[in-house]
Amino acid sequence: MSFNQTLTKKSRNTIKMSPKNLQRMSYLISVVVVLVPLMALPEVGSQATCCEDYCYSIDSDRTQAKHFSTKTAYEVIRAPTSNREYIVPNCIPSKVWLLSRHGTRLPGKKDIESLPQILTNLRDSIIDNYENRRTAPDVGRMCPDDLELLRLWHWDRNITSNFDSFLTVQGWNDLKFMAKRYQDRFYEVFSGQYRKERFLFRHTDSQRTEASFKAFVEGLFGDGMSEYIKPEPEPTDDKLLKPYDFCPAYDANKDKNKLPDSELNKFIASPLFQITLSDISTRLGFRYNLSLDQVDAMWNACRFEQAWHLQQLSSWCSVFTKNQVNVLEYREDLKYYYQNSYGYERSSDLACYAVSDMIRHFASPDDPLVTAYFTHESEIQLFLTALGAVKDREAPRADNYHGMRNRLFKSSVLTPFAANVAAVKYQCADPVEPVKVIFFLNERALLFDWCNVGLCNWGELQRRYRRFTEGDCAKLYCAGGGAAVSVLSTGLMSSVGILILAVLIHW
Repeated sequence: MSFNQTLTKKSRNTIKMSPKNLQRMSYLISVVVVLVPLMALPEVGSQATCCEDYCYSIDSDRTQAKHFSTKTAYEVIRAPTSNREYIVPNCIPSKVWLLSRHGTRLPGKKDIESLPQILTNLRDSIIDNYENRRTAPDVGRMCPDDLELLRLWHWDRNITSNFDSFLTVQGWNDLKFMAKRYQDRFYEVFSGQYRKERFLFRHTDSQRTEASFKAFVEGLFGDGMSEYIKPEPEPTDDKLLKPYDFCPAYDANKDKNKLPDSELNKFIASPLFQITLSDISTRLGFRYNLSLDQVDAMWNACRFEQAWHLQQLSSWCSVFTKNQVNVLEYREDLKYYYQNSYGYERSSDLACYAVSDMIRHFASPDDPLVTAYFTHESEIQLFLTALGAVKDREAPRADNYHGMRNRLFKSSVLTPFAANVAAVKYQCADPVEPVKVIFFLNERALLFDWCNVGLCNWGELQRRYRRFTEGDCAKLYCAGGGAAVSVLSTGLMSSVGILILAVLIHW
């Protein structure tokens, strides 16, 4: 009897199983599916070698501060002041187009209202685990200095929901000193007194981007000058700086990424991520796994504290090892990759208005010399995707964490606080291609395979991005945006039809 015949025979036998046996078999399969991944997990709260030895307080390096996703401090990511990539022999800067994220901010309203109590309870429980319950692990436990750092923590009572997402002092300095560096590097464009026709500024309708604009202006023209320099008004539907706010298809894609089969949620459900949660919990002395919400509360407190006070130790950063931070960063990278980058096929179209604006700015012989916009991390990520920048050969997925350690798409590197993309137009002595452009990401030159070590020919740039300029952004932007509505309407009508049919049959 052949294999196919045997399979057919067994399949027939399976079909003949009674409903009761089929139910038992289904139950056993579901138990196996659940238990097999858990067999790889360590026993939570065990005294085995579950945790990595690390003492944050005595680590003078603390490289994990560079891996806090979009809440990374700009100062640890930006190019050093000594960077000379902007110097191009026989070329003079003639125009600058800048797209900047706001600087370091306070948490949003939801976090400000919930974090103080959650963190206070966690701090008290961790101290109690170590000092009274004696449930800390024998290996990999928090060092005494870190435990003391945690003991001294308290929520700053000045941070209230009245100031949710406001720019901080560090955030102001992020933009002010960035402006000074750009002025020093491109003095041919930025030098001289402010003249309205030479500078165009615009920001989104938020306190943090407005304050970032003011800080940038004062960095260029002196303290107090932001009171006299006015930005362009924001339109009702700002598809240039906030295109994602007006696209139903973008919202539908975000909802899709919340489903269990998304790469983000598959990674959260993976043994690697679950072991990480278990190790974090065990290291803090808990005999059970902390919830993801509790871990996120500590993670967010760590990132904000470190970004607010660059030279100080963060109490909540002490609860994570460097490897744990890398895992948490990868989770966020998966979210942003499939929301704002190459993982979403329409992402580059959403940046149509921004790319077109940049090319029009350079194509015009007239003022302004400087165009500077102040926006949010999603717009920076969408714009980079439209440029075709920082694209990995392999997409990050739930199952290739270890193979993506050196990935280009790291939200910490791409869009920290105050992230910015500056396109600089140069007038050169080249008789064939006298106009060149360099793109700078966080003050480092972006490298494209069609450019010469970052220096791009203007003609080739126009050719590469002509679909944004020769096409109609009104049609290209959010293409298929109405499809989600149509599908929803069709689904709704189908459901109504089925309901009516069922009622008729019942009658």
